Amino acid sequence: MKQALVAITFSLAAAAQTGVIDRVAVVVGNQVITESEVLLEVRLAAFLNGQPLDLSAAPRRAAAERLVDQQLIRNEMQVGGYAMPAESEGDAVLRSFRQANHPNIPAFRAVLEKYGLTEDEVKRHLLWQAAALRFTDQRFRAAVAPPASQSADRSTDADSAKDTVEDEMDVWLKQARTSTRIQFKKGAFQ
Repeated sequence: MKQALVAITFSLAAAAQTGVIDRVAVVVGNQVITESEVLLEVRLAAFLNGQPLDLSAAPRRAAAERLVDQQLIRNEMQVGGYAMPAESEGDAVLRSFRQANHPNIPAFRAVLEKYGLTEDEVKRHLLWQAAALRFTDQRFRAAVAPPASQSADRSTDADSAKDTVEDEMDVWLKQARTSTRIQFKKGAFQ
């Protein structure tokens, strides 16, 4: 016990000397979300939405809320045995995103630099989005009965089913939040 405490003390002292300490922003169950993860989420959301980068308290708090939901989804995916997309899909997803949103690679990299992001960070985020969408579809579409519509307008039926799946997901997230200890650290959002 003493040896473990000494090892932790030395690890923290070494980290402090190198300036690598990251502040805990949120605790979700027994998982920690750090302040740097929150800032990365703010940068990614602004980049993907084409919005100006705003690192003030309100966007950081909104990013932390999204990260809580993502952690709850990760937990459920792990418990339920839901598969993550293959790493190889990441390159294809990134390429598709880049081609759809930027005229060429240098322009894409310039925008990444503007937001303080790397291609790898964007690729991991896009791959996570794909995983979360698959999870949502597999987990909640099965719970939603297909509409018994006689209508020839299939797009309305598809929109209705999508809304219902999103509603089911929202209900599940609210329930997961109430049954999980979630603690926001005030200092991270001031």
